Amino acid sequence: MAQRSVITQTARPEERPQQKTSYRWMRYFFTEDVSPDNHPVIDLQRRATWIAVALILQSFNEIDHGWYFPFLQPFGSLIPFLLILGSFYAMWMALRPRTLQQQARTGRNHPARWQRIVLILTLILSIAGFVQFGRSVIMSFGTPQFSNDGTSLDTNAAMLLKQGRNPYTDSNMLDMYRRFHLEPDWTTPLRMGQFANRIDYPSEAEFRSILDTALKAGGTAADAPEFESKVSYPALSFLTLMPFAWLNSYNVLPFYLLSYLAIIALAWKAVRPELRPWVLLLAMANAPMWSSAVGGNLDIFCTLLVILAWMLRDSRWGSAIFLGLAIATKQTSWFLLPFYIIMVFRQFGLKETIYRMSVAGIIGLAFNLPFIIWNPSAWLAGVLTPVADPMFPMGVGIVGLSITHLIPYLPATVYQLLEGLAILGTLITYWCISRKCPEAAMLLAIIPLFFAWRSLPSYFYCAAYPLFILMASNVKVELLRESFAMRVRKLTVPFRFLTPAKPSASV
Repeated sequence: MAQRSVITQTARPEERPQQKTSYRWMRYFFTEDVSPDNHPVIDLQRRATWIAVALILQSFNEIDHGWYFPFLQPFGSLIPFLLILGSFYAMWMALRPRTLQQQARTGRNHPARWQRIVLILTLILSIAGFVQFGRSVIMSFGTPQFSNDGTSLDTNAAMLLKQGRNPYTDSNMLDMYRRFHLEPDWTTPLRMGQFANRIDYPSEAEFRSILDTALKAGGTAADAPEFESKVSYPALSFLTLMPFAWLNSYNVLPFYLLSYLAIIALAWKAVRPELRPWVLLLAMANAPMWSSAVGGNLDIFCTLLVILAWMLRDSRWGSAIFLGLAIATKQTSWFLLPFYIIMVFRQFGLKETIYRMSVAGIIGLAFNLPFIIWNPSAWLAGVLTPVADPMFPMGVGIVGLSITHLIPYLPATVYQLLEGLAILGTLITYWCISRKCPEAAMLLAIIPLFFAWRSLPSYFYCAAYPLFILMASNVKVELLRESFAMRVRKLTVPFRFLTPAKPSASV
């Protein structure tokens, strides 16, 4: 009788459950591995979808309001108001972790239908991003067009400094109007001169009439008190443009384009490989930030510095240096200072907080000290311009409802009170969640500006994508820490016999 052969079967590795997506190309954005070990990736992809929702809503706000305001009359202001509020909600949903019920449903419904729809809409929106990218590259080699006076002021400041003149005292809007061929509505009007004692924003015809009169009168800053002529930002805002001044080039657009490309490259390096398709997609679909880059908005460069300050928060010197550079660049970074203090204090203690803020303060002061010594009153008047000069109400926040006369204008103190209460509320919120969600500062720091006298859309455009970058990099760091701790535990298992046993309790 033949002896039965014994077949040795090797143990097969545990197979991870796979979930086929409806379209094969979607697997680049939504993983098919729905095993519990892969839940962090699934959760990050869900968060990326909410960030995409925020970008879509903000991109709708980029549609020219003049197309629908005449038809909707005062109710037209509700559209940008709700779009920005909706983007806040989407960013908050991206910060919230998944519930246990949502994790249990992952295997049966991944990705969800709404996620697939958002992905398709984001891909369509990315076409506009590619157009903006191509446009910015072409404009980088052509004649500059500054659609905002902030870029004009900074570029002119670099030119003045090259000539040995103080930018904070010798800046003149009328000189820039002639040099850069600005459109009248690319300037910032003040409620002074012929615009005094009024609150509604001037028309383009009024802009042009007053500018033409001022140019004929002599063309000095005193001839046009109705327009902002001061350099309104700290010194690093124009010191970074000095290479262009030395080359006698007015086109500073390449600097801001490279700043945005640096943000994308930083995100690519910081996140897990599974998230890199989302990095590129969200970067190209980010029409609001592309508009800021094409317009030479200083927020792009400042955002790069802030991202680095938060991303390197475990590094004392690296984080403090980049925070100091952001402080020396633009005042919007100052809104993040109390959030940074809370984050460092909650994670590292009071001593570390004092040390880092001292380093950041020294760096921020170092770039501005020469101009403070040169003319302290002019420098102070310049950096306080956004809050000290009588500017017209403008924006997409609460004040936007009054601009279209849907509701009456409130006293200026009411807007200040609402903004102060919002700051207090967001700081309390961040105190509670800063350890688990340090990146939440990107959202919480801009919410108070929604209640301000001036709530420009650009204040809110540089929040969603940085929030995603920090969120994804934070999860990557945590997973690396867990993986390292697990490997250490496995290595120490053979040596546990060396650990003395605890004495048993006596009866």
